[in-house]
Amino acid sequence: MIFLEQWIHNKIKQELRGNPELCLDLERQLTRKEIEDFQLFKLRGILSYALEKSLFYQNLFTKEGVRPEDVRSLDDLAKVPFTYPTDLAESPYRFLCISLAEVKRVYTFSTAGTTGNPKKVFFPSHELGEISDYMGAAMKTVAMCGGAGESDYMVFILLPDGKPDSQANLLAEGVKKYGGKPVKADLTLDANEQIKTIEKTNPDILFGSVSRLWRMTQETKQSHELSQIGVKALFLTSEYLPRAMRQDLKEIWGSDVYLHYGMTEMGFGGGIECSAHNGFHFNETDFLFEVVDPLTGKRLECDEKGELAFTTLSRKGMPLIRYRTGDLACLTSKPCECGASTLQRIGEIRGRVKSEVKIGRGEVYPSLFDDALYKIPGLVDYRIFLDKEGERDSLTCKVELIERRKKVQEEIRRSLSEMPSIKEATEADLITEPQVELVDRGALKRKGRAKQHIIDNR
Repeated sequence: MIFLEQWIHNKIKQELRGNPELCLDLERQLTRKEIEDFQLFKLRGILSYALEKSLFYQNLFTKEGVRPEDVRSLDDLAKVPFTYPTDLAESPYRFLCISLAEVKRVYTFSTAGTTGNPKKVFFPSHELGEISDYMGAAMKTVAMCGGAGESDYMVFILLPDGKPDSQANLLAEGVKKYGGKPVKADLTLDANEQIKTIEKTNPDILFGSVSRLWRMTQETKQSHELSQIGVKALFLTSEYLPRAMRQDLKEIWGSDVYLHYGMTEMGFGGGIECSAHNGFHFNETDFLFEVVDPLTGKRLECDEKGELAFTTLSRKGMPLIRYRTGDLACLTSKPCECGASTLQRIGEIRGRVKSEVKIGRGEVYPSLFDDALYKIPGLVDYRIFLDKEGERDSLTCKVELIERRKKVQEEIRRSLSEMPSIKEATEADLITEPQVELVDRGALKRKGRAKQHIIDNR
């Protein structure tokens, strides 16, 4: 049993202690069925609460004839209509179930690659505390899996900071709660200064976005012996992690690599990898995940790939019900090799519903380019530009490298040309030969939440 599993069991037992509606033997480990019974109990409660308190769900449920009492099993959640990101962007205040005076923090953001109104997510004080608590439990799980121990482990946090209740602050508070020691990085430092700070503080875990940790690693690996610092785990978030990049990071730092899945709408915390690295364990006391067909909305079975949707089970400030994430994955209930036998897992996040781009007769998406290009030694970042050249498509790949070397452009061009969709389109004369352009160091450095790898100008 990993720490997160025990934490989930304890939270359920604490909430159900003395509750006559669910009679459980709280002195033993819960079964999978008992966890699902608890989730159904919470689901029925949040549906009733949303119908009573939320203007958005009052209107939606009335329009669609939804009655919380009709939800008698988790499968009955399919009777409830979806909530879409556009709903949240167009009318965030209609989701609020509390007064604005009770709101402690508003997170305003735009999803990368989208236009229009930004989304707003509201949290009262106690929910920020719950988010911080989960973050701390998740970090302790990684610390124990990665060999940093149960307490006194140091976490170096490479996240933007500044505002009260920022993600960095919430994580730092959670780390302290579960016996760890947080250090918040100064992100204004360049890569070499950052590494000097890491060497000085000697952390057990580095936590930050995939692109930030990767760029820092590439820019410093020749001037610093990163594997000698003693970092036991890299804990990465926010983006897809290509297999080649994971392997390089493991070798360069001499430590294991763990991936986090989450989004702002969830309150940042979604799921974490364990030592098995076979999907994400998630907070089943607060979230109910399902996978649906992206086109029809039909619920899919375990191990079938589709779009993830989630329902918040405990949130009272701004509950979200069947919220479509746009992320493509599957769910599995098979026991994990780490020993967490009662938890579900989210499978690998391979892409997003709207990130697919048509080339010739096929489709490509960013993670395919990630897998093809991050095999190239010294590649820091890239951008793909799609244009029209007469009747054919054209593809230009701008690449930032640590250092330029002979024939690297041809190596990159070959990796692109061997991608099945591009190879097929080239052979059918639907696309010109891919072009590769090398750019100066730092030219592709990302700002804010930007993650867009494919720019379609056609």
